[in-house]
Amino acid sequence: MTSYQSAKEEIRRTADIVELIGRFVKLKKAGRNYVGLCPFHAEKDPSFTVNAERQTFHCFGCKKGGDIFSFWMEYHSSTFPEALRDLAERYNVTISEGFSASKEREKAAQRESLFRLNEKATVYFERALGHSQKGKSARAYLNRRSLQKDTIPEFRIGYAPDEWDGLVGILRHEHVDLNLAVQAGLIISRKSGGYYDRFRNRVIFPIFNLRQQVVGFGGRVLDDSLPKYLNTPETPIFHKGESLYGLHASHKMIREKGRVVIVEGYMDCLALKKHGLNEVVATLGTALTSRHVRKLKGYADEAIVVFDADEAGKSAALRSLPVFSNEGLSAKAVVLPEGHDPDTFVNLNGLDVFLEIIDQAFPMFDFFVEQRFSERDSDEGRVRALKDILPVLSEIRDFTLRSLYVRRLSERIGVKEDVVLSELTRFMKKPSGEAFERKINGQMMTGKKAQKSLTDLQLLNLLVHYPETVSRLMACECRTLLSDPVVMKIVDTIFAEFSQETPFSPEKLLDILDSEQACEQLREVLHRPFVCSQQDVEQAVVEFEEEVYQAKISVSFQRAKERGDMERLVQLTKLKTQGPLRS
Repeated sequence: MTSYQSAKEEIRRTADIVELIGRFVKLKKAGRNYVGLCPFHAEKDPSFTVNAERQTFHCFGCKKGGDIFSFWMEYHSSTFPEALRDLAERYNVTISEGFSASKEREKAAQRESLFRLNEKATVYFERALGHSQKGKSARAYLNRRSLQKDTIPEFRIGYAPDEWDGLVGILRHEHVDLNLAVQAGLIISRKSGGYYDRFRNRVIFPIFNLRQQVVGFGGRVLDDSLPKYLNTPETPIFHKGESLYGLHASHKMIREKGRVVIVEGYMDCLALKKHGLNEVVATLGTALTSRHVRKLKGYADEAIVVFDADEAGKSAALRSLPVFSNEGLSAKAVVLPEGHDPDTFVNLNGLDVFLEIIDQAFPMFDFFVEQRFSERDSDEGRVRALKDILPVLSEIRDFTLRSLYVRRLSERIGVKEDVVLSELTRFMKKPSGEAFERKINGQMMTGKKAQKSLTDLQLLNLLVHYPETVSRLMACECRTLLSDPVVMKIVDTIFAEFSQETPFSPEKLLDILDSEQACEQLREVLHRPFVCSQQDVEQAVVEFEEEVYQAKISVSFQRAKERGDMERLVQLTKLKTQGPLRS
């Protein structure tokens, strides 16, 4: 056994998949499984299950699943070698180098190089901030923003000097591959040749993942030049649509409090933390995405979004409504007084006053309706506001919730519910390419599910949950009853593994099966309740033996009939009534 396989098995024996996944997903005991909202797709009713006995997880909605390594890779967007290293470190398991296949090793090596490069850049920015001359203006800016001195090293805040090739020069001196630095989004290639720094004359905020690694940077200008904020572009390790500033330092408190406060900017997040609000994250100055919310709902029962008082802030509130609704996370909204953001407000008024405003937050839908319609008292204004909200309501997938919003909207604006509903229906009838694709995919999936017979699933369930029946079902050639090729593949693998001298374990098949479709089907069976009780197992096996026997008789009968063999037909008729011989 190779060293990595040995380490993998040791981690599986040591780790508790329920405890590990429970750090990122809220799980509740449900029978022999634990259930929660899937972190990999939008849902309101839990379809994500974790089985402690088999140490596997499976989502019946999006079909993702596997073992502890599969979860770690999917949740942290990491490769297998990275997951192995992370989990080995977490569970004190020793592994040696050279444990990955070439392609996996290359991919992991590239990501590792980007992390190391970001670390070098972070150190460069930190040193520049501390430099007596170069960092003077940045330190003065941070001082004006009332940032505490201990916050700066804690979040590793730095400064990119007003130089075109400051970082380029450092990387070149250290013999770093500058093309890799371009990939990391740290420097930019000149069309005429050479490179220059992406971040110049900006306070730098490193962005961390949950493993405390720097995945990217945000830079804020010290003057009035544009853009005001500049983020690292998309890279193999940084995805703006799923990264949240401060989550690495806040996720434990978010879980403890059961809520998360979401703000827009880095300084907003740091100011609130400085004053003692620790369940806060920032969105890197971008719109909230479903991936943001999906990650947060693993920790929080409720989100409170703090918007700026300007029109852009109110529009952001409107856009975020369907994101929270579709992800099933309760959300409230707050708008601060004119001219304030969370940073300025909490520094001027203190945390207690800020918390009072938070406690008075409106549910997201009510907030939007009040904002839009209080500004537009005329009939024409209400019509325009209604047209603003229709596209948002159309994006809410839950029919019941959408209907409830329609009713409350009609009551608020004084327009009959059926009129609002009619307008919404008319808007939704304009098909988009995405909606059409979803419809077609849904029809295809329905067709696929219908192909799987009840016999296939019952037999597979019996083999998986009661391995003691495998030898009898294999001997009676139960495979002849199967019609689904995916189930056939799993059953063939079960029989092949059962024939080996090593102990048979159904969950180990997940490592052996070479088809993701087969793995999905097996995980579903592993995570579903048993078809029959222990007392009914013998009866179930007898019924399958009888069914196989009768199927064989029917085939022989048809062949004898085609040949006109009357003597054989009589024999088969007697055998049909006798049934299979059993010891």
